[in-house]
Amino acid sequence: MTTYKGTAVSAGIAQGKLLYAESSTNKPEDFCRVQITDSEAEIERLLKACNEAVDQLMVLYDRALENSGPEVADIFMVHSMMLQDDDFLDGMRNLIRSANCCAEYAVMQVSKQFAADLAESGSAYIAERGADVTDVSKRVVQILQGQPTDLDIGHDDPIILIAEELTPSQTLMFDRSKLLALVSCKGSRTSHTAILARSLGIPAVISPEIKLCPELTGKLCVVDGLEGSVIIEPDEKALKDATKKREAYDNEKKELETLKDVEAITSSGQKVKVYGNAGNLEDIEAIVSTGGEGVGLFRSEFMYLGRATLPSEEELTEVYTEAAKKLKGRLLVIRTLDIGADKTAPCLPLQPEENPALGIRALRLCFECPDVFMTQLRAILRASVVGNVAVMFPMIIALDEIKSAKDTIKKAAQQLEKEQVAYAMPKEVGIMIETPAAAVISDILAKEVDFFSVGSNDLTQYTLAIDRQNERLEKYCDVHHEAVLRLIEMVAENAHKNGIWVGICGELGSDFELTERFVKAGIDELSVYPAAILPLKKRIRGL
Repeated sequence: MTTYKGTAVSAGIAQGKLLYAESSTNKPEDFCRVQITDSEAEIERLLKACNEAVDQLMVLYDRALENSGPEVADIFMVHSMMLQDDDFLDGMRNLIRSANCCAEYAVMQVSKQFAADLAESGSAYIAERGADVTDVSKRVVQILQGQPTDLDIGHDDPIILIAEELTPSQTLMFDRSKLLALVSCKGSRTSHTAILARSLGIPAVISPEIKLCPELTGKLCVVDGLEGSVIIEPDEKALKDATKKREAYDNEKKELETLKDVEAITSSGQKVKVYGNAGNLEDIEAIVSTGGEGVGLFRSEFMYLGRATLPSEEELTEVYTEAAKKLKGRLLVIRTLDIGADKTAPCLPLQPEENPALGIRALRLCFECPDVFMTQLRAILRASVVGNVAVMFPMIIALDEIKSAKDTIKKAAQQLEKEQVAYAMPKEVGIMIETPAAAVISDILAKEVDFFSVGSNDLTQYTLAIDRQNERLEKYCDVHHEAVLRLIEMVAENAHKNGIWVGICGELGSDFELTERFVKAGIDELSVYPAAILPLKKRIRGL
């Protein structure tokens, strides 16, 4: 029996037999001696392979969209965009011409440099995207070599998949019902291993300690996604302990299920609404099924990311209408477009910026692209006919911004009225409190809106002058910093003085260490990821 410690990135306990997914071992030097005489013909060979890879990735995109949701599907869209990126392709073309090297070498060499550049970015999230570059390059090389591009499963039994670094395409080759857990040596909570595992609802652990080899296949394994451990060839006691722990975990989940239709009320009678954050329609279904009382944050970005053309008003209206219908009268708070900073979209005129977190993003982008803003607001007004819809503006720093945004809502209504298109005004208009500026003047801003929603992630970043994506600054990113908490308390006080409600929709909303403090501060609503809804209800009812 061998026990490896690691990082738990998706909760749960699983036991079963391992399947080792061996990574491609191709390196640039494997192809460096292959010289070519016709560089243009070799470039044509390269581009043909890239186009074939794009076709494969779009098939995987469709499969992921159907089986795993937009978050996973977007991974394949990003991969396909890489293979159409001029800088990436020019690097390979130029190397073939200058070194008379084969396409395989050019792909491996250029992707290796791209991945190295990303690794030196200082951002954990951006560094993780180096795995995307590697995955894409391996696919192209396999096509050039005439090799199969995805894992040949050949297994009908349930398995625990283990690899140095799992790729999305590998994982999607499996029947979800046969995949018990994921284990990898590389990655983090933002890696694809973690994203996929959470999407599939299975445990996952990342452990650099594990010594990988083909002989692992078939060996019994226990994956503890609660503590972050992997046991290979467990003894009888370890198996019994894992079984007991899994049963306790399952029982706790069943106990939480009893709170699905119960309100979150403290022992003193204070009620706190528990809403969910949603990034797509599947999230809304999860929020409803786990007892969420509404959606405190519906992100629209998935409609814009990874596409060359803007979503039409009809597309947006259809999604918002479906979301409102799924909630059956529960509140749906739609945040207007928040792209920029760490999220970009080819369909929008975003320019490279020295510091995108402080640049053209969110409402600032909407003001610079009034047609995009108007299209979204028209769609929101049209969807308001069928449900309890509110609109929320992000990244506010001044009163004039709110007035301008509200004026645009009125113009949208006037247009729809003139066109005789059915619409309704949003039930409420609110703003996100994400900047220290908005928090400090929240007493003034409260007079123009119906509610506040604290975006604690950005509020923490801007208050502490911390780039949340920079892993070197992680030790300074104190999410319990008194300055942030006092700002939130001030916002709550100013909201109530002006007769409006206040919620929290950032990560702090699901931080149970702070729940009691937020309740005492008078926070009216907490909006969290779907899996945290029932545990949060339990926490509030225990106060």
